[in-house]
Amino acid sequence: MDSTLSFPPQKIINLGNNRMLIIGMDGELQFINESLEPESKHKIPFPTSITKSSVSNNILFGFWVDLELMIARMAAIDLNSELQEGLSKSDIRIKLNKNEMTPVSGSKWCHTLDSEPLAIVSCSNYVAFATWKRGIYCIDQDSNELWRSPEIKWKNHLENANVVVSMTIIPKGLLIWSKGAEWALMDEENGEIIDQGFVSFSHILEKTFNFENKILLCCPEGNLLWINELNSEEIFEMKQLGPVQDAKWDSEKECWRICIWRNDVLWSKESILEESRKEIGKSIFKTNSSWRVLDNAGNFTNHYK
Repeated sequence: MDSTLSFPPQKIINLGNNRMLIIGMDGELQFINESLEPESKHKIPFPTSITKSSVSNNILFGFWVDLELMIARMAAIDLNSELQEGLSKSDIRIKLNKNEMTPVSGSKWCHTLDSEPLAIVSCSNYVAFATWKRGIYCIDQDSNELWRSPEIKWKNHLENANVVVSMTIIPKGLLIWSKGAEWALMDEENGEIIDQGFVSFSHILEKTFNFENKILLCCPEGNLLWINELNSEEIFEMKQLGPVQDAKWDSEKECWRICIWRNDVLWSKESILEESRKEIGKSIFKTNSSWRVLDNAGNFTNHYK
């Protein structure tokens, strides 16, 4: 069965218990079930895009950013509760003119940010995030600070190469990547750097994807690098056209399932299989033993047959 959303989607997050959360391009939030049917009408808690987000313990932690209004919020929304509709952008503009702070509606807590948010990751014990020129912060799920760390000193001195692009939790600690394809492993308990290194990747790193020890590095032009350990010499490279939208590891086929521009790709050590699609695939997910794609038009279709 194919379904269509009523708003342009950004990503889909599997919440477990046959329930998923869809995040829209303009801050929409909507729950759907395993049959891809909406549980209720979508809501917009804050009328701006959610630039980065993470879910743990059924709580959405995210950044709501509007460049036009020059506002940024960090908030936590309990996904066990009913989603709430927020104010319109015009109402928020009026409040800004009166110097009134507007929270994200229905949030457990909400803060105003004074620096651009770059990355976020969460687990049951903590939420870690990075902001421009402010370093790394670690809080508990009630927003109490656990520790903070200054900006990481990267070795690549090219312009903007030191910008953090992703944060991932691995068994050894908190793994952070910069645009220069350098990585830093931090102690989850205190934020101290355990180890640092880099990957020889002659492109600006845009995003990473992880599954266990497997790491996929992606650049906006479609260059991909697949490594199986941080210091592994076993490296696989691939060139596609356009940026990677999403990637998931398929344990049964032992391959990466990738949405890159208008292509579905299966990338294993032995082969690269491609299949074109009409719309841009935004997010890959698995439901009822089938791999599916949510595309930019709000359609649910199969990912590579």
